[in-house]
Amino acid sequence: MAHKIILDTDPGVDDVLAILLALASPELDVALISIVFGNTHAPVAHGNLLKIYHSLAKEISEIPEAQGRYDRLKGQEKTVLALGEDGPIGGEKAVAAYFHGPDGLSNITETHPHFTPPQLDPSVPHEHLELSQKPSYEVMLDILREEPDDSVTIVALGPLTNLAHALRTDPTTFAKVSKIVWMGATLEHPGNTSPVAEFNCFADPFAADQILSACKEGLFELILAPLDITTPHAIPFSDLIHPTVMQIPDENGNVPEKGEPTPLETFVSAMLVRVRGLQASFGLPDSMEMHDPVAVWYALAHAQKKRADTLQPIEGWQLTQREFKIERVGELTRGMCVVDRRGTGETGVDRSKDEKLKSFGVGKKDDITGRMGEKILKPKKLPWVITSTPGVPELRRVLLGRVFGTDTD
Repeated sequence: MAHKIILDTDPGVDDVLAILLALASPELDVALISIVFGNTHAPVAHGNLLKIYHSLAKEISEIPEAQGRYDRLKGQEKTVLALGEDGPIGGEKAVAAYFHGPDGLSNITETHPHFTPPQLDPSVPHEHLELSQKPSYEVMLDILREEPDDSVTIVALGPLTNLAHALRTDPTTFAKVSKIVWMGATLEHPGNTSPVAEFNCFADPFAADQILSACKEGLFELILAPLDITTPHAIPFSDLIHPTVMQIPDENGNVPEKGEPTPLETFVSAMLVRVRGLQASFGLPDSMEMHDPVAVWYALAHAQKKRADTLQPIEGWQLTQREFKIERVGELTRGMCVVDRRGTGETGVDRSKDEKLKSFGVGKKDDITGRMGEKILKPKKLPWVITSTPGVPELRRVLLGRVFGTDTD
C-alpha cells in the first residue's frame, strides 16, 4: 500500500521535478499539496501548481504510457491543493526570484503563456485536484487527525512556515506525523542565499527554529536533506532540456537524439533554459542540482519505514544525528545553522571528560545526562541528517525514468 505524504512546497523549478517524481512514484500517495511562499509569492506558487497539472493532464492524454507512470491521478480520491502562508512568522519576507524568476518558473507565464491553464470555474471540479478554501496548515491537521498515528509523512520543500502554524495550532495532532523530511539548511557547505545560510532556512528562520526545537523535545522525527548532500546530486542539462529546445552536448560531446518532446518535456525544458544560463553565469557545471528531488527520493525509498526504523535506512542511504541551532536575527547570519561540536569529537578535541560540560548534559552516553539543581536532563532527540545516498546515477535513473519515461540503462 502506498504511504500517504503531504508535500509542502513553493514551486520553484526544482520543486516541479520533485512534485512530478512524487506523483510518478507508486510508493507514495500524495494526499495534500500545501503551498507556501519561498521561491515566489504563495498565490503565484499556487498558480504554478495548476500549471504543472495542466501539462501533466496533456501528457497523460497524449502519451499512452504516461498513464501508467502517473497512475495516482486516476485514483478516486483526489490530491488536495491548499494555499498556505505568504510570509514568515518572523523577520522580513524574502523570495528567490533572483534564481527562479518573477513567477518562480523562469518567467514562463510571460514567455510561454500557453502553459497557463484557463481560469478555473468555481462551479466545475478540477479533474485531478480538490481545491480547498482552508489555509493549508488546517488541511494538514485535518489529514493527520483522520489518519492513524505514524502513517503520514510531511515532505517539506520550502520554508517551514506552514508546518510551524500547524504545530502552534495543535501540537498533539501534529505529533502524529510519521516523520518530516525537509530540504533545508546547510551545516558544512556554503550557503546559497548568504555565505552561511540555505534559502529555505533563511526565508523563515523562526519557523525552522520552532520545528527544530519541537524535534529536540521528541514530538516528531526531523530528517534533513541539507545543501551538504543535495548540491552534489546534479543531473546534466542535456538530460533535462530537450534537444529540439536547445542542443546541449552530453559528457561525450554528443547531442542526444530524441523524437518530438512530450508535453512534460516541453514544459520542463522551457523552465530550465533560463536556469542553465544562470548556472553558467555563476561558473557552475552544466548540470542542475537536484535539491528538492533528493528529499522526495528519500521519502519514496523509505515509504514503508516507521519511526523506529530510522536507524536502519535502506541500503545505500546513511544518516547521522547532529546538534545545531538556527540563527534567527543575525545581521550577517540569519538562517545559519550553528553546529555544536562540543563532546562530539568532530573538532578532534575530546571534551567528553569536561565536568563543566557534563553538568549541561554534554558527553554522557546513558539515560541520565546530568543535573542542574534537582532537574534531570534527558538526552535530546536530535534531527537526522542525510549523509549518503545510493548515488547520482541511481537518482538520474529513478527521476528520468519515472518523470519522463526515459531509459538511462
